[in-house]
Amino acid sequence: MKRQGTRLLGIALALALPACATKAKGPAGGPGTDYLRGYVGQQRVLRFQGDKERVVVKRKDRPQLPGACDTAVEVRSAVLEKGGPRLVLEAIGTAGAEKARPRCRNVPATITLSLTGFGGDSGPVVGRLDQVLPTPDLYLRAYGVPFNYSAGSEPAVAAASVNQINATDVERRLEGRLTAPPRKLFWVDPIYRDPRHAVRYEGEAEIEGVVGADGRLYRTRVRGGLDKAHVAAIQRVLPMWRFEPARTGKELTPAHVLSRLIFRIY
Repeated sequence: MKRQGTRLLGIALALALPACATKAKGPAGGPGTDYLRGYVGQQRVLRFQGDKERVVVKRKDRPQLPGACDTAVEVRSAVLEKGGPRLVLEAIGTAGAEKARPRCRNVPATITLSLTGFGGDSGPVVGRLDQVLPTPDLYLRAYGVPFNYSAGSEPAVAAASVNQINATDVERRLEGRLTAPPRKLFWVDPIYRDPRHAVRYEGEAEIEGVVGADGRLYRTRVRGGLDKAHVAAIQRVLPMWRFEPARTGKELTPAHVLSRLIFRIY
């Protein structure tokens, strides 16, 4: 019995050791491409070089790249290549903030962002991506504007002016108690690509919505007689907008807001 048990133990160890050895060959800094999957579908800001079709960031590059175009993008794909990740980004608008005035020439429909010299080390890659491709919150922080409001839920009641359509009496009374209205901190002016390439347009559009106590927009509506496709392009970028919430004294208070944006058709 002892001999049989020893033989079985030896077989088990022989099977286990190759599996362990294979596991040890994975990237030292992270679980393969798993950390990249979370970027797909995210809306972020490509800083500095948002008017270029191909952007290559080397590990030795300085944090601030040359260029002055900050473009709002949606990550369409992210893969890990030999020297680092490659992300395909769809441009959805141009970014703006109180302390940032980006200058963009023609913004390409699709932008390829490659990071080189990183290999499979995920830690430095994530840190560099957050510099070059930050979220709206990180973008504001880069300009010294703290935004520390975690995403919440849609507010049921929001302060509203007497001119606000469908506002309740409670919401109008709440407006009178506000000590500070919402203040726009970060916004995106949307871009629409005309599939026929027959229309080029730039003009203002008006939106309305509710700024929650978390500084995000809810119940948004695009005013005016725009086509459905144009309205969809505008609505697509509004989740990226950030506000300093309204206040009643020291209390953060949801409030209705009217705002304007630049809408471009290419």
